[in-house]
Amino acid sequence: MSEEAANSNSSPASVCAECQQPANLKCSGCKLVSYCSKDHQKNNWQVHKTLCRPFEIQTSPDLGKHLIATRDIQPGDMILCESPLVYGPRPHIVEAGPVPCVGCFKLIMCEQSPRCDGCGWPVCHSSCQGLKDPTNHGLECLILGLRPEGAINNFHDFYRQDTLMVVRCLLLQKKGQKKWEQLMELEPHLEARGRGTDVYKNVEERIVNYLEDNFLSRLKDLERKAERDLLPEASASVIHRIAGILDVNALEINQDAELSAVYPTTSLLEHSCICNTYHVFDDASQNYKITVRAAVPIKKGEHISTMYTHALWGTQARREHLKETKYFSCNCRRCKDPTELGTYLSALKCIGVDDRPCGGNQLAINPCDPNTEWACDKCEVKLTNDEVAYLVNKIGEEVDYVQLSNPTVKEMRELLTKILTFLHPHHYHIYSVKHSLLQLYGYQQGYLPNQISDELLIKKSEMCRELIEVTKTVDPGNARLTLYSGVLYHELFLANAFYVKRKWHVEDKKQMVLLVEEAVSALAEAKQILKNESSAAGQKLRALLATSNKELRNWMDRYREDMETIKKEMNATTTV
Repeated sequence: MSEEAANSNSSPASVCAECQQPANLKCSGCKLVSYCSKDHQKNNWQVHKTLCRPFEIQTSPDLGKHLIATRDIQPGDMILCESPLVYGPRPHIVEAGPVPCVGCFKLIMCEQSPRCDGCGWPVCHSSCQGLKDPTNHGLECLILGLRPEGAINNFHDFYRQDTLMVVRCLLLQKKGQKKWEQLMELEPHLEARGRGTDVYKNVEERIVNYLEDNFLSRLKDLERKAERDLLPEASASVIHRIAGILDVNALEINQDAELSAVYPTTSLLEHSCICNTYHVFDDASQNYKITVRAAVPIKKGEHISTMYTHALWGTQARREHLKETKYFSCNCRRCKDPTELGTYLSALKCIGVDDRPCGGNQLAINPCDPNTEWACDKCEVKLTNDEVAYLVNKIGEEVDYVQLSNPTVKEMRELLTKILTFLHPHHYHIYSVKHSLLQLYGYQQGYLPNQISDELLIKKSEMCRELIEVTKTVDPGNARLTLYSGVLYHELFLANAFYVKRKWHVEDKKQMVLLVEEAVSALAEAKQILKNESSAAGQKLRALLATSNKELRNWMDRYREDMETIKKEMNATTTV
């Protein structure tokens, strides 16, 4: 948004939008207007803010409210930046184990933790800064403290952090009417959550009854005594609506805490399995502000989209997840394409006839039909959707089991060989196993850098290139798979570096130079992809990249003279 400092790199060819004098500072948000000073930019903001954002909100019967680009947007351009309407502990049901602190949302062990002095709920520390926030826990503490008794047993039934986001939503009525109205305008999909549905029964039992029996009934007594409404709207129907709004619109924030938030405009972004934006979150000091930027070029008139599911799931898995959690059926170009844009992420190998595979691929005839048949692209064999789903689910269970059991290279290779009998080499279960396997090559005992064979180093590089191409296809702007891509590029760098170190003096130098150049490019690409990754895993990977970059510089200095000579020879050959 354009209240940020203006960009001073522009030429003074424009005039100030406020005073019409020569200006060389451009609005940092849209770069369409100029100012002679920051003061004039601030003065003009009330006029400019409605024109600054590169989108407009439209409404259609199919999509509801959604965003349309009002001008061409380039990768990296900011589309919107906003603070949440509400944020708090992630509203997931916890039966046992750690729960989020009500002040800072970091995970704690409920039974062993200190308690908030005001309400008695478990916290990370009695001096947690989040407990002092007057607009968040400071408000809910008054309500949570209405229950006089404390927990002795059954902590997870007594302290129900999965209800706190609903409480915070209700408290928007006290914090600011505008935010409350914005929240209640968001889509709850109540038509799919009505009486008689499992989700309705669950919300009624887990949230409505819990809040009413323990807190809201006591609050009503206080309201009667005070002769005024503290929470004017807190009926069961309102709570059901809020629960729907949270399920449909809340975003998870991965900052080493169990946290989710609802944003007024970001929540309007429609879903696409090939989305064109990415977003980053500020930390608690900035109130978890979100910034949405373009991941790929977006032309004027195009829909602006995000992704509500996992980019590396197959079409069936993605569409089932969206139908169950967001209550709509996706019909994007990736979902409509049986090959998933040529990646074959959902494709099976054809079983053939009489145990004689034909070499073809089994693909969904109509991927957007949950009852579609699957047909081979080479022979007449067909499968039902139920048969495919059963096979893929069984393989998925085995893949999860092996990957969670701290597997050896041998076990992962055996699993890969087994499932390749049934799945296309780019199937998403195959992708998952290969991605894990290439991270074992070079790290596990017996496959350390001085132990791994030349053949496996070459195989690792090939596997990295293969998965990079698949990843770039389903996530062309690195909007959703930054960690996956960062790992792939880093492992490609390492595989090439190890191989070149061994073979520099014994193999064709020209081929070695090409591998070095690919390694240098891969390392640079990984650094670029991960620059906005704020998770702990992203920070760890960036540290590994820094170490690799240092090693690369040392190694390049050692062979620089040889490489420059070889490059000159290669360029001369190309010119001739």
